[in-house]
Amino acid sequence: MWHSCQKKLEMKIHAMPSGSVFGIADFSELASPKTVSKMLARLEGENGIERVLRGIYWKPDGIHSSPSPDRVAKALARENAWQLVPCGATALHLFGLKKETPEEWTYVTDGTYRHYSYDGKKISFLRTTGRILGTMSEKTALLVQVLKAYGKEHITDEIIAHIASFFNSEEAKRVLAETRNTTEWIADVILRIFCSQKEQKRRIKNQE
Repeated sequence: MWHSCQKKLEMKIHAMPSGSVFGIADFSELASPKTVSKMLARLEGENGIERVLRGIYWKPDGIHSSPSPDRVAKALARENAWQLVPCGATALHLFGLKKETPEEWTYVTDGTYRHYSYDGKKISFLRTTGRILGTMSEKTALLVQVLKAYGKEHITDEIIAHIASFFNSEEAKRVLAETRNTTEWIADVILRIFCSQKEQKRRIKNQE
């Protein structure tokens, strides 16, 4: 039984792309958490996987010395059954609005306050209400955090146009529906974003 589960675990890891980050919870269908933990520990340093944090491993990509903090954060969220959304400078960076890599990668979560460090990288989880995370898709929740990171007084027409370019028509409809009950100024900015998007599409169509 052990050897069969170990083989399945190895095959699953082998099928993952390089750079993947995973934890015990990602193999919950194979065996108990305790057994999976032992299997992963046995594979550390072998079969091409390395330990990042307790219970969290990655498949090196041959380029970087350690995995992306965003992938580690998502693996930690799966491990703890948390929902999470990037916030602050992390949200801006992942949305392509801030080139500099954050010194500390921060996320709002429905879990608990936690801080992690590995290979000189820092990850922090900040608690927020589950209601916010539970009623929005991942991309909508990220957009809300991007706007919060900028602040009401710093949203320019250039930023609005840039954000609009990240969404197609179907996504725009979903964002508008999911943010009806959010903070008034955020709802107003989101409406401006997608009005700007419609206007840009109309101008392009008229030029054809």
